[in-house]
Amino acid sequence: MDFEGMNALTARATVHRRALHRIPETGLELPETVRYVRTALEAAGIAPRDCGGGLLADIGDAGPLVAIRADMDALAVTEATGLPFSSAHPGAMHACGHDAHTGALLACAERYAASPPEGFRVRLLFQPGEEGYFGARGMIADGCLDGVEAIVGSHVGHLSDELSPGQAGFLPGPMMAASDLFSGAFVGSGGHGSAPHQALDPIPALAEFVLALQSFRSRAPDQREPFVLSVCELSAGSAYNIIPCEAGFGGTVRSLSPTLRAMAKDGIARACAGVAAAHGLRHRFDWVDGYPPLVNDAWASSLAMDATIRAIGAEHVRELTAPSMGGEDFAYYLAKVPGCFWFLDTQPPGSAYPNHHPRFDIDERFLGRLAMVDMAIAASIANGLR
Repeated sequence: MDFEGMNALTARATVHRRALHRIPETGLELPETVRYVRTALEAAGIAPRDCGGGLLADIGDAGPLVAIRADMDALAVTEATGLPFSSAHPGAMHACGHDAHTGALLACAERYAASPPEGFRVRLLFQPGEEGYFGARGMIADGCLDGVEAIVGSHVGHLSDELSPGQAGFLPGPMMAASDLFSGAFVGSGGHGSAPHQALDPIPALAEFVLALQSFRSRAPDQREPFVLSVCELSAGSAYNIIPCEAGFGGTVRSLSPTLRAMAKDGIARACAGVAAAHGLRHRFDWVDGYPPLVNDAWASSLAMDATIRAIGAEHVRELTAPSMGGEDFAYYLAKVPGCFWFLDTQPPGSAYPNHHPRFDIDERFLGRLAMVDMAIAASIANGLR
C-alpha cells in the first residue's frame, strides 16, 4: 500500500469534498457544483467538456479508454450534522456521499494531470441527477460513452452489513436492484363519520390493500429470490368526523430480474383493482419504471477485486454474498459497456446514521482509498483490454 500517495489523495479529496458539501444542489441542474468542478479541473490543467448537464474530461494519449464516474447531486434533506462545513443551501444536503465521490474523482484528476496514465486513456465523468432524475441516461445520450471500452464506479456510506469501515465490497452479477415506483388511490364519496352508510368510504379499502400487499409479497414471488415491496406513503382524510372521498398510497418495489419486475407490476395492479371492486369504489393505479438492476460484469469485477487487493491489502477487500436492494443509475452505463461498481464502507466511528439521514457523514480518512482504488481498477481493466 502506497501510504504517502494515499495520504496525498486523501488531503486533496477532503478539500474538495468539504467545499462541495457546502453547496449541495439537487436534480439535473447543478450550476454551482459544475462551476466548482470545472474550475478545479482547469486549475489542474485539464480541459473539461459539457455533457448531459455534467462534465467529462479525457486524459491520456493512447490505448484503451476507461471511464470513471462520480455523481454530483445532493438530496432534498435539511442537514443536522453540525459540521463546520455544513450545507449553505437550506433544504438541500449531501446526505448520500456524492460530495465524497466527486471530491475523490477530482483528486484522481489532479493525480492523472501530474502523472498521465500509461498505456491507456481515462475519461472522468461528473454526472448530475443520480438521485431519481435518470442523470446517467442524459450523459449517455450526450455521448459520454463514445469510445469507452469499460467503466468504473463506486459508492460510499454503509451499504452492506457485510462490510466494516474501510472495507471495499465487490459482487459480480446483480449488485443493486431495480427501483420501481407505484402510486394510486381508492375513490369513493365523502360523508359524515356518523353515517358511513351514506358514503362510499375508501379508507377500509386502503387498509385492506396494504395488508393484501403483505400477503402478495410472501406468496407470489419465489421466496428464494431477493424481492422488496414497501408501501411508504398513505394519505386520507382531513378531520376526525369526515369520511374522505379519496385515500391514496405510494410505494416502491425492488427486484433483480425482469420476471419479478413484470410479476410485481401486474400483481399489485390486480390487487388494487380487486380491492376497489370489492368495495364498490373507483381506483387509480400508476407504475413508474425506475432504474434497472445494476449488473456487474464478471470479468471486470474479477480484475477490480485483484487490483484492489494489490492496492489496499486483502484484509480490506470482500466479495459480498448478497446484493443491495437500493437502486443506482450506474446500471445504465453497465448495460452499454462492461464494468464494475463497488462499495466502500466509510462509516465514521460511533456513527449509526445511514445514507439519506440528516446526520449522515463519512470518515474522510477513507477518501484517499476511494480515489486510489478507482484508479487502480481503471488501470487493471485497461491492461486487460490491451
